[in-house]
Amino acid sequence: MYRLLIADDEMIERAVLYKTLHKNLGDQCAIFQAENGREALRIYEEEKIQIAILDIEMPGINGIEAAQRIRETDKDCCIIFLTAFDEFSYAKKAIMIRALDYLLKPYDEQELMLVMEEAMRLTDAHLADAAALSGRGQAAPG
Repeated sequence: MYRLLIADDEMIERAVLYKTLHKNLGDQCAIFQAENGREALRIYEEEKIQIAILDIEMPGINGIEAAQRIRETDKDCCIIFLTAFDEFSYAKKAIMIRALDYLLKPYDEQELMLVMEEAMRLTDAHLADAAALSGRGQAAPG
């Protein structure tokens, strides 16, 4: 099961996104929710989140700051921004953080699912790389 986090301060937006993801990926993902960046960071650490969908404008710690803190300790977490802000400065920061994608609200469900498939593929690749590294020097199973 993939561990997925949705962080958005708008309860209705979060609920709709949760419903969409649960409908399409519910059997593959454990989905956690946060209503601000501070809560997102707490859940990220407690649940060892692999994929984070972050809104940018949230009270306290915003999505960009939360993503920067995640990236400081985790180069492999797939970060996806889902926001109403189409400002270039935010998109540039997302690139610097190495976000997987930057989607604008209202999002297209098919586009979101394609991004999620890529995030799951990358998560699988990171897990395989980690397993290969930890298995060095051991006999191959077989």
